[in-house]
Amino acid sequence: MNVSWFDGSAMYQIFPLGLCDAPHENSWDWSNTWNAATRPVRRVDRILNWIDHLKKLGINSIFFNPVLQSDTHGYNTRDFYTLDSRLGSNEDFAEVCQALHDNGFRLIFDALFNHVGRGFWAFRDVRNNMQNSRFIDWFRGIDFKRNTPCNDGFYYKAWKDNWDFPELNLDNEEVIEHIFGAIRKWEDLYRFDGLHLCLSEYLPKRFIKRIRKYCSEMGAGLGGSIAFVAEVFDSIDCSPYLSRSLAQSSVNQELRNSFCDSFNKNNVFELSYTLNRQFGPDGIYKNVPMMNFLDNHNYPRFETAMERKELVPLGWSLLPALPGFPCIYYGSEWGVEGYSTEDHWAMRPAFEKPEWNQLTSCIQKAFEARKNSPALRYGTYKQIFQAKEQLVFERESCGEKIVVALNISEYDYKVPIKQGKGFGAFEGISGDFDELLSGGECHYDGDFYLPPLSVMFLRKK
Repeated sequence: MNVSWFDGSAMYQIFPLGLCDAPHENSWDWSNTWNAATRPVRRVDRILNWIDHLKKLGINSIFFNPVLQSDTHGYNTRDFYTLDSRLGSNEDFAEVCQALHDNGFRLIFDALFNHVGRGFWAFRDVRNNMQNSRFIDWFRGIDFKRNTPCNDGFYYKAWKDNWDFPELNLDNEEVIEHIFGAIRKWEDLYRFDGLHLCLSEYLPKRFIKRIRKYCSEMGAGLGGSIAFVAEVFDSIDCSPYLSRSLAQSSVNQELRNSFCDSFNKNNVFELSYTLNRQFGPDGIYKNVPMMNFLDNHNYPRFETAMERKELVPLGWSLLPALPGFPCIYYGSEWGVEGYSTEDHWAMRPAFEKPEWNQLTSCIQKAFEARKNSPALRYGTYKQIFQAKEQLVFERESCGEKIVVALNISEYDYKVPIKQGKGFGAFEGISGDFDELLSGGECHYDGDFYLPPLSVMFLRKK
């Protein structure tokens, strides 16, 4: 089930329409053609300003939010075959992707197939030609005896009754072939390495399996195969969408929520419980390379979400030590703040170039430690101690053991030694250790002290 490069991935998420300062409305003239705007504006080159920054940070893969023609924010698609004209042309983005690949980055694209926008060319044809349109069966629930609040003169199934999102009929073979053709074109132009399947729980599993099979037969990417990340939007359990014929990974929303709740309540129990539930000996995601994050385009920035700002670097330091792979949303590595608004553009800001500060250096050290540790990239997860504000666990792989210790308290903490077996048992640690984040050395004779407000990666010499 694993895709090998996922396990070693350090991912960076970019919302191109935001970062590149694109207008919030796509207002180009579409009267002459359905699959190309008349005046693309080349803004997408701004992404190239990030290459050196990402390499220094330790990033080796990039997840792009929507880049296709859309009405506004990217999730109301107009055309699967062309780049959003607010970013540039297909050829412009192909040059950017080539430069990123030349610098060793793998690329994951947002793929939204559940619905499109009202400006989607086939939906426009239905609106214009009504019962005479040959694309009626491309959409779910079209009924000319009913109407919608948009007063189109017909009813259609819209995602969560949001009339900007007409749902595609994914049982229509012509629709499926149209999507396959788009995927083939993306690969020919951009050589993408993975797809992020938006709203996976709304997609028929038979459809996901067909896409997986098509991409497997097509062959693509630096490693010769396309990786799939599920997005399970309305459930904390992603496991129904993880298998050899579905997705190999999923966005880990439950873990993000556990981080924020535990840190803001000054009680790491929920985080501890979630990690055990997901990655422990009987974990539901054991051996699954989950995409772990602390914020993204749908959530408040971690810096904003944290009531105690001193915990921000602890969260970002701990994230790369967890099973799965870490993903940073652009700007969060230097502490950008922001929270969700009705249209979410506050979560998708524009930047001319990246910044670097103390938080960025902190994250860089954690990513570097992960890069050089098989245990942190691939290892098993075993919790060995948990208190109200402290968590200690062990990662092990290839003969290497790493003890990871978190203390969110403002005070030193001595981990109590408790003989025996089962929950709470802790025999202490002994010997000489390298502390991978600070580069220092530690010696323990059983007793284990955690400094205040600290994360430690301890590798025995």
